[in-house]
Amino acid sequence: MKKEIYISNLAFSNHNFTLLKKIVKNYNLQGIDFAPINLWNNWTNSKKKIFTLKNFLEKNKIKINAVQGIFYKKNFNLFDNKKITKKKISKHIMMIINLCEKIKCNKIIIGSSKFRKKEDLNLKEADDIFVKFFSKYKNILKKKKIFFCIECIPSKYGEDYLYDFNHLVRLVKKINSSQIKINFDTSIYHFSKFNFNYFKKNQKLIKNIQVTEPNFQMFTKLSKKNTDFVKKLKRYKKFNKISLEIISKRMNKFRLERSISVFKKCYIN
Repeated sequence: MKKEIYISNLAFSNHNFTLLKKIVKNYNLQGIDFAPINLWNNWTNSKKKIFTLKNFLEKNKIKINAVQGIFYKKNFNLFDNKKITKKKISKHIMMIINLCEKIKCNKIIIGSSKFRKKEDLNLKEADDIFVKFFSKYKNILKKKKIFFCIECIPSKYGEDYLYDFNHLVRLVKKINSSQIKINFDTSIYHFSKFNFNYFKKNQKLIKNIQVTEPNFQMFTKLSKKNTDFVKKLKRYKKFNKISLEIISKRMNKFRLERSISVFKKCYIN
């Protein structure tokens, strides 16, 4: 099965379609992970923007592997018990689901430490709210054939709730939905030990994989942990799609080309 490589549009700061097209075509990538605000700057007039994006993607035959950064520039907290907050969150999520339908993308990555900052809640209280909240989307996701891919974030990046892969596995199993899975971001093992056998054991729960270097730096040289992970991953035909996530103000054409080349050498060869 052909291996596919995608790159997050967080890798470049310019808010324009032209650069997006050039990156995909020039570096022979299958497409991108799409962070809307990195292209649109804000969430206003989202319906109009979705229509423009849909036409652009179809015209240039660019595939979107997943939509990410869906709560960026939104002051939402999952654990806020105010009804008006929950209503605003639900409205925004439905807009994202509609976006995915229009651009033919079936995966929504859900990370955001700010969105799930549990503050003074104990773990059981937070878990109960988390499971209840995501469970209410089971039917609509199944109907639309879209997946929520929930992501662990290292505590080093400010996460105070879902920083442990084992914890996320337990929550996803509790939610018990064919459409709510895991986005496995390799950042979770850069700052702590990780047993690949546990990844292997729970591979049915993993729907999307993003490879990142520590602190989202460029792939000037693939870290030993990422190298070992990618080599092991190549044995599994199920995981034939991988996304690169780079967030760097120092990014330029040469560094981007170098990062993609370094990763391809490990993943494709």
